[in-house]
Amino acid sequence: MLDKAEEASRSAPKRKRRVVGMRRRWIMGSVLPVIVILLLIAALTSVILVTNFYSNARSALESKARSGVSYFNTYVMVSYNEYYRNAVLYAKDFEDADTIELQFLDKNGRIDISSRGQTIGLTPETTEVRRALDGGRMESFSGKDPLTGENILAVSAPLVFDGSVVGVLRLVTATRELDKQVALLTLAFMGIAVVISGVVLAVNLAFMRRIALPVAEVTEAAKRISDGSYGIQIPNKYDDEMGQLVDNINQMSLQISQSEKMQTEFISSVSHELRTPLTAIT
Repeated sequence: MLDKAEEASRSAPKRKRRVVGMRRRWIMGSVLPVIVILLLIAALTSVILVTNFYSNARSALESKARSGVSYFNTYVMVSYNEYYRNAVLYAKDFEDADTIELQFLDKNGRIDISSRGQTIGLTPETTEVRRALDGGRMESFSGKDPLTGENILAVSAPLVFDGSVVGVLRLVTATRELDKQVALLTLAFMGIAVVISGVVLAVNLAFMRRIALPVAEVTEAAKRISDGSYGIQIPNKYDDEMGQLVDNINQMSLQISQSEKMQTEFISSVSHELRTPLTAIT
């Protein structure tokens, strides 16, 4: 009885190591790739949505700039005085002044008129201004403003007089609120991916527990049979393929036990038969 208890206590750590090993291989081979794919999908989705957010914001600014430039180039650019008077009125009545700054720049890139007066006289150092002046087409910029240090989105559209670019209509908006929305959206997607990954991991661990423990028990019993414990029977608690495997191992154990018994009886009988004539001869 004590030998069986000692054997069981010795086999427990081995069984546990087998279960842990199977679980680790299952997680590394099956669960981990699924989790990585989920996280990659969440990251890719976040990148796509962020790109769309900024693209939509840029498109809205470009639409406003295109409308303003069309008005000025068509109806206002007849003289400097007419242009300046209308630019002042346009900046004063700009309906989105609370979120977007409207600027009119001269051909040197200096701010002449602004819906926020504190920037008048400054020269924006963002790259889209010079590209708009030199190329004669609308340009955009997204990044950190060298003057203020904050993240901005800017659109510059050229103002044309007599076939030449004489200035720029520029719209600038801070992306602070947009960045917050993007960050929250990214966190939400990553959080969903982490939760799904946790559920997948928990379900697979529970599944592996139901699979690995029976396999470890059957493996341990087969090891005992191979070590000479012929005739032992594994309690069959399963009604699936594992149950068939247990039945086969139990049958094998009985057959080996019977063969061992027959072999022992044969050797005993032969020994007895040989002992009698040898005794007589002696």
